[in-house]
This record gives sequence, C-alpha cells and structure tokens, in this order.
Amino acid sequence: MAIIIGSITTISVLSSNGSTITPASAGFQSVNWNINRQPNRLWQLGGWNPWGTQVAKTITISLTTYAEVLGVMALIPASSCANSTAAARIIINAQTCPAAVISIDEDLMYLTSYSYSKGDPVGFATENWSFQKWVAADGLGSGMYAIPAPSYVIQGRSEGSRSGDVGNGTTDLGARFLDEPGAWHTVEGQQGSVSAGFPGVGNADDVTLGLVDRVGDGKLEAGGEIGQSSATIPHQPLYVG
Repeated sequence: MAIIIGSITTISVLSSNGSTITPASAGFQSVNWNINRQPNRLWQLGGWNPWGTQVAKTITISLTTYAEVLGVMALIPASSCANSTAAARIIINAQTCPAAVISIDEDLMYLTSYSYSKGDPVGFATENWSFQKWVAADGLGSGMYAIPAPSYVIQGRSEGSRSGDVGNGTTDLGARFLDEPGAWHTVEGQQGSVSAGFPGVGNADDVTLGLVDRVGDGKLEAGGEIGQSSATIPHQPLYVG
C-alpha cells in the first residue's frame, strides 16, 4: 500500500485532439480511479476446475471539481459506427509515500455521468464527472482469454434531471435539455423536506426530467441560490470483425 500526498499530486484533462481543457491541478477537489479486471469462469462438468477464464478490463476515473473548471461537453448520440465525442484524455501523477509516482495517462475516457450541486445559498458549487474506458486485458496466464478492446464505443441519448435556481441550463449551464429554451419531452415532479427545530427550515423544488444535449460549466457562485442537475450518458462498446 502507498499513501498518496494530495498537495503534490497533479491532474490534467485534455480534449481528444490534445488541447488542454484545464491546467494541471486547477480547481480539482478529488479524484478516484479503478483499473478493474472482471473474470468470467468457464465451468465444466466433472470437476471443480474451470475449463478457462475469460477476462474483461475496464478503467474508471471520477473527478470532483469546483464548478466552471472543465467547461462544456456536448452530448451527441451516434448516427454511425464512430467513437463517441463525449471523451477526454486524463493524466494523473499521484505522488506517494514512500516516494514514488503513480502515473496514469488514458485517452478516450468516455463520460458516463455528470452532476452539478450547489446546496448552500452562500457556498460554492461543485461538479462530478465519471469516465470509463474498455481496454484489452493483459498479463494473463495459461488458460485465460482476454476480451479485446472494442472496435467502437458509441453514445446513446442522455437523460437528466435538474431542480433549483442554478445549474439549470438556461441562464447558466449544468445540464441543458434538448432544444432549450422550449425543451421538449420533459416531465416535472416535486421534492421537498423540512425538519422540526427553532426554527425548522426546509425547502421545496420542482424537479424536471428530460433529454440532455450538453453538460458542464455550471455557475460557481450565485448568492442566495441553490440548485442541482445531473445526467447519465449511455455508452455501448461494439465489436466489429
């Protein structure tokens, strides 16, 4: 196990063409990553040993930033066999104790979910970005079979929700609904809560759900206002030939 020292750990997020979306360590609160190999045992009759093991490998990275750090990412569903454009190159240089560097540099990390949150009327807003990539498994032993990297990763139509005064995709971004203003195929509900106290204070908000066509760049500071929005971006790996 290594202890990571955050004050000397750097993160950069770049677009797919290599241009910098944000400078290293500008406005990042936290990062989580996971390099995961998923075994699928091929069991057989007549014994307790598998005939073989099929292995898939994925890389996931989640970033928490202050609002306005990563800008806007358009969500464009696939119209042909082509990789999704909702992707980024993410570089993490994590400094550890004992002294070492854990270096992760992954291109074509596909955005799978986004959220914007400003829960305090006098506080600042944050954004959460989650990415995933499908890659070929490596370093396998005898009798183990790697699932290859997909030929394409296509993007589907994104669904999202929002409530409150900010992060609403109109006067400020967060999750913007398709064809907004005048967004279509949206539905509304309501949520609220209050607790006993002296005084007991709560809040109630309309909640709107719809199809989202872009996320990011939610307002960092909006005095006296709160809000939240989120989106799920479906990606499907395709294996061709």
